Amino acid sequence: MLVRLYAGHLGVRLSPLNILVTLALCLVLWRVFRPGSGFLAWVFPARVYRSQSFWLDVKLLLFNGIIGLFITLNYVAVATFTAVMLAKGLGVETPLPDAGFPVLSALVVFLAADLAIYWYHRWHHELSALWAIHALHHSAEELSPVTTFRHHPIYGLLGVVVLSGFVGLAQGIAMTLILGSVDVATLAGTNLFAAILNLGTANLRHSHIWLRYPGWLEHVLISPAQHQVHHSVDPRHHDRNYGEVLALWDWLFGTLYITRKDETIRFGLGDSAGAPLPQPHPTLRAALVEPVAKAWSALSGNGSGGKK
Repeated sequence: MLVRLYAGHLGVRLSPLNILVTLALCLVLWRVFRPGSGFLAWVFPARVYRSQSFWLDVKLLLFNGIIGLFITLNYVAVATFTAVMLAKGLGVETPLPDAGFPVLSALVVFLAADLAIYWYHRWHHELSALWAIHALHHSAEELSPVTTFRHHPIYGLLGVVVLSGFVGLAQGIAMTLILGSVDVATLAGTNLFAAILNLGTANLRHSHIWLRYPGWLEHVLISPAQHQVHHSVDPRHHDRNYGEVLALWDWLFGTLYITRKDETIRFGLGDSAGAPLPQPHPTLRAALVEPVAKAWSALSGNGSGGKK
């Protein structure tokens, strides 16, 4: 089975390899920062891993995993199929995996997909009905790698169907206009770029460990700290850093936030003044029901759906 690349699952974040690399990176950071506590206590603080927020993340991970058993569509397969069919519709040949510039081809496809994901994520913040669903992810008051999977099942279904087609469309257009051909192997293998760029650091995006990049690099790549800022209740952090892998799109479209050493982050949902909002998802039932009610209210014009 092809690996799902995006929609929060870049590089299969909880794979043994990714976890080992993450722990190795954390060990280096622990040695550099010397936080004053033991390594395990620093990496796995009790306040995070015993919190109600973390255990809701675990429940949603298990629930969505069960739902996923019944989903036959695969992200990469759908995206690849969409790109290839678009190319055929435009009369472009789809050659066998012997393209002359495989690295360039993979890069073009990766850029197209990452741009599509930037806008897909941004729309979830700007459109009330989508925000009602996505707010479940942002309601986490403690971040851990499991928070990656803190999503409503509807979000996952949209990712498989809508995002897959959207990314495939972007990839097909990019391959057709720039390279003049569509290589199926290139389309399906673009995860190498994402996996390499995210290996070890992707798990830190949803964590308490503050890892920022130099300012110039945070204009290019999204650092773990930049994504933590994206989860902040502080108004100056609202609607910033939508990028999945690249910060270039945030820079280009005016949503980039460059982190500082002295940032103070409080996670969760906040109002326009930065005051934390009451937790709307204290239980699994609330996490499954409340977003649907808010989305329906937004679609029917009876409410805004709530927006951070």
